[in-house]
Amino acid sequence: MVRAVKSTEGRIEKETELPKETRGRLPLYLRQLEELCECGRTWVTSEQLVEDLPGISPYILRKDLSYLGDYGTKGRGYNVPLLLDELKDLLNLQSSRKVALVGVGDVGSTLLEGTNLDPWGVEITLAFDRNPEIIGTKVGDLRVKPAGEMVEAIREQDIKIAIMAVPASGAQEIADKLASAGIRGIVNLAPVLLDLPEEVKVFQMDITSKLVELGCYL
Repeated sequence: MVRAVKSTEGRIEKETELPKETRGRLPLYLRQLEELCECGRTWVTSEQLVEDLPGISPYILRKDLSYLGDYGTKGRGYNVPLLLDELKDLLNLQSSRKVALVGVGDVGSTLLEGTNLDPWGVEITLAFDRNPEIIGTKVGDLRVKPAGEMVEAIREQDIKIAIMAVPASGAQEIADKLASAGIRGIVNLAPVLLDLPEEVKVFQMDITSKLVELGCYL
């Protein structure tokens, strides 16, 4: 759980729970700060930082960042490198996090071959599948392992995060095995809700339900 409060030295400490909405916006701010840093920018105002973030006002940005501490400077805005480092620290991105991928079909293959996760401190180090035609093949930089080796391999690498890109019919079984292997965070791309212990955090990313939900706005 992401928590933050400013210490007496002005640094972020993970003590006070951040609102869910704020946690969801922090990666957006991080991406903007990364781009600004690459361009050599040292300072940015709240108005400039949200220019390319529709639906987020300077007020919302300032309120979100106020949970982290007092990083704004009157007349100048925010120090880009400093705020970037603080957000990376809060989101545990200062060091690479190993991730296991279960399901190397179309979606899983795209994650391995076409998605650069390095800037986010994430590295997919294991990939599993049940399809005999996929097992043993090399996708991206990884050799796909049999799903039967999943628990042992995850424990061996002490991986805590997994991505599930599997059919709904087998999702719960896979999730149970991931939890037993020590996984504590799952990004679930399968169109099914998972029943797991409270200590396992699940982010549901069901494309089908989101497409249906969009119909309410059309």
